Amino acid sequence: MLRVGCVSENLAPADLKKLRNKQRKARRKAELEKQQAAQAQEKREQHNKSRQQGDAEPDAPQQDELVPEKLARIEDPLEHAIKFLQPLQTLAAHRIETHLMAFQIYYRKQKPLLMLQSIKRAHRLDPGHPELHPCLVIFLQSLSRWKGILDHPVAMVISQEMEPITKDRNAHQLNKQFLGNQSHLLDARFEAARMMHHLDSSTQQEAITLATSLNKDIGNITLKTCVKVLQALRNGEFGHCPAAVQDYQVRCHTRFPYAQAFRPSSPVCDNNHITDSN
Repeated sequence: MLRVGCVSENLAPADLKKLRNKQRKARRKAELEKQQAAQAQEKREQHNKSRQQGDAEPDAPQQDELVPEKLARIEDPLEHAIKFLQPLQTLAAHRIETHLMAFQIYYRKQKPLLMLQSIKRAHRLDPGHPELHPCLVIFLQSLSRWKGILDHPVAMVISQEMEPITKDRNAHQLNKQFLGNQSHLLDARFEAARMMHHLDSSTQQEAITLATSLNKDIGNITLKTCVKVLQALRNGEFGHCPAAVQDYQVRCHTRFPYAQAFRPSSPVCDNNHITDSN
């Protein structure tokens, strides 16, 4: 920057005025750049501090802290499940899995009309789907438990809408007929056996025999279905049956020798053991 004292003697008054104006503009520009640099530095420091402390920037919208443990243990999982379900009901309405999942959510929330809606949509897509059958059985059982509790108009609507599907059969009758019609398919036998034990725990042995049979005359014995059966046995859906779990795992391992799900647990070998040679 030029100094006025050095050149003022050689400049006309008009030129001197222009020089001083130019110097004032340069000073203002320098001050403005300095302020902007200071603000940028302060913002960077706040950003770094917020990253270290987990706080949001002052001018940013408030956001929940992303803690894995907190996300895995939400307070109302069913409400969050519905948030995931609703887009699927719009974008994947043609897939029966959407409506089977909807039924499970609404069953846990005790919403009979939404349970009915899910059943009707699934039945419209595939009335013989094996995984629809337990939904029907559970719904009928729930209706019998809610008898006298539901509002009369609600009960009337459900009765009218379910009649074409169940044809006035109760849960036990429906399960028995489904098993009679689909006993040649493993996935159907499994669902019927599950519902048999669900409706009457005294049928444990019969239900386990139905679900775990791998006879040659049974179709659809796939790796996926066999894994589901094993998981159900382990999860207690057929009651406490450790012997049945072990027996079924061995038989499935023979049928699917490369499947990790059926591999027996092997003893742990200590390869780092050093024997004293002295």
